[in-house]
Amino acid sequence: MARKIFVTTALPYANGPFHIGHIMEYIQADIWVRFQRMHGNELHFIGADDAHGAPIMLKAEAEGITPHELVARIAAERPKYLQGFQIAFDNWHTTDSPENVELSQDIYRRLKLAGLIYSKPIEQFYDPVKGMFLADRYVKGECPNCHAHGQFADACEECSIVNAPTDLINPYSTLTGAVPVLRTSDHFFFKLSDPKCVEFLRQWLNEPGRLQPQVTNKAKEWLDGAGDKALGDWDISRDAPYFGIPIPGAPGKYFYVWLDAPIGYLASLKNYFDSGKAEANGESRSFREFLAAPDSEQIHFIGKDIIYFHTLFWPALLKFAGSPYKIPDHVYVHGFITVSGEKMSKSRGTGISPLRYLEIGMNPEWLRYYLAAKLNGNVEDLDFNPDDFIARVNSDLVGKYVNIASRAAHFITKHFNGALR
Repeated sequence: MARKIFVTTALPYANGPFHIGHIMEYIQADIWVRFQRMHGNELHFIGADDAHGAPIMLKAEAEGITPHELVARIAAERPKYLQGFQIAFDNWHTTDSPENVELSQDIYRRLKLAGLIYSKPIEQFYDPVKGMFLADRYVKGECPNCHAHGQFADACEECSIVNAPTDLINPYSTLTGAVPVLRTSDHFFFKLSDPKCVEFLRQWLNEPGRLQPQVTNKAKEWLDGAGDKALGDWDISRDAPYFGIPIPGAPGKYFYVWLDAPIGYLASLKNYFDSGKAEANGESRSFREFLAAPDSEQIHFIGKDIIYFHTLFWPALLKFAGSPYKIPDHVYVHGFITVSGEKMSKSRGTGISPLRYLEIGMNPEWLRYYLAAKLNGNVEDLDFNPDDFIARVNSDLVGKYVNIASRAAHFITKHFNGALR
């Protein structure tokens, strides 16, 4: 019986162009989708821009345009990358959409009815120079867990732990460099630490084949943490000014971008169904019928830096929002991409521009093959080395595949008059 699968990749943030890490993940997922379709399965490959949050608001402000105009400009650039590398999403949408407002607010209301939303006053960093509360990504400092310097609170790049900004040692505002001051504000929380959430997540993580072993082990570390490393509740609100989705019944409060961003997967899927594209792709059910159906599967491809969100917060949120929302069946995680052994950095000249690759006439199939050949089922970093890239393309694609085709053509011409019957 044919499988019916909803597949997503991590949503790129809509404040800049795609980088090679995005393209790597999309190529990986695109190859997997093609493989499943070759086996007769029904695939719905969905993407979207992650279009909310303080970074977009501030960048638009600096350019003298609205956040909506900035997001639209970035979105207009996406097709040339996707088409250029032969990546065929069935639908590409945005989290700044009516569908995402509807679904995010619906899920929030359901979680509130389930007793998993509460509010409390918290002390929050405020930039006295900029005159605004600071989102997590605008506070840096020393990680209290591994003591790496220059780390964001919401995801340490070294140990992947999630901290509160107030946990950071020697914090500073990345907007002005000022030492932030603490002010009190009421915030809304998702009660991730609730015993029913913990019990569900333990069962979900223990299901064989759900996740790669390394990912399961990492998620269990967070789930089973004790003391100051215990699983914490999730702050899901931000104060105005903020570019995001308003929280129902709470003027001046907005959903934190990490609440509505993953719901953007579903918003894009809803747009895909409502626009008629799903029906054209062989799916006769409605969006909600498809989600609620026991034979539909939900699969995510992500990078290792967002494991916490996709293996703890996201499945718990979906589980307790209730039908038609469904928990992910699988989350496939890959490592980072480095360049000649170094982390990608524009300032150090170690980045790879996917668009530049296409502009100089390089064949997209070469890069697709090279990345596919180096990716595997483990959560390992992948290194792009120009010399290795050239050698592998020449050896594998030219020396083997093209050579086989050349030999076969000669054999057919010599023995079958150049025609196959």
